[in-house]
Amino acid sequence: MKRLVAVIFLMLLIATAVMGQSQTNSTQSAAGKQPSSASFVDQVLKFLGFGASSGTLKGPGDEVTSGDLWVADLSSGSTRALTSIGGYRSPVFLPATNDVLVLRGSDVMQVSLAGGDGKKLYSVVSVTKLVGAGADDPGKVLILLQGGPGGHPRVGLLTVSTGAVTPLPYDPASSQQLQMVEGLQGWTRTYGDQRVYVEKQTKQAMSGTVEWLDVFLRAGDAKPVDISQCDGTNCGQPSVSKDGRWLVFVKASSE
Repeated sequence: MKRLVAVIFLMLLIATAVMGQSQTNSTQSAAGKQPSSASFVDQVLKFLGFGASSGTLKGPGDEVTSGDLWVADLSSGSTRALTSIGGYRSPVFLPATNDVLVLRGSDVMQVSLAGGDGKKLYSVVSVTKLVGAGADDPGKVLILLQGGPGGHPRVGLLTVSTGAVTPLPYDPASSQQLQMVEGLQGWTRTYGDQRVYVEKQTKQAMSGTVEWLDVFLRAGDAKPVDISQCDGTNCGQPSVSKDGRWLVFVKASSE
């Protein structure tokens, strides 16, 4: 009888050990399906080829939501309008042509640096922002889409030639990954030693204090330069061309 009890006890120990190892393997397998913090952050930075920061220097509701596209020649400091019908937002440069890819509603538009209101390429449902074209793959653009569960925006890659969107999953429970996504939502960007950002401006007028947003560029330790000089009209959403010569931004329509 004692021998039988010993055998049963031994079998129970073996079964418990097997179940424990199975649960461990299952947990490791599930964890392996989650995007690692390093891989998502590194993939985004490698794709864009420039840094992102969540320090946007603007408060909620301050941002220009849409308007016309303007471009600044950083070599001369001159600016000029590209479009005239309004409603544009979130412009980025296409590296191969220096044309501008921009949203107008859910339509993805292509606008030439020569000017004009551009042409519609296709529509992308739920797109909220174009972030930037890839450094290694200029045929794709990093985009943000309306949030899923939890309200966090979704991240994807837009194939410019076809309009296809490839999801780029991340783990919102990871503070590092979530901070990266929050940085992509803002408009502060670092290109080498150059930092582009949006900052509030004020001046006194007959009616009182006037506030607006301007686009600034700071190179190294030099004094920041007001690139947009919008003087009372909100401007924002800047993007710099790959060759560093051009800066495109959105200027709100005059009321």
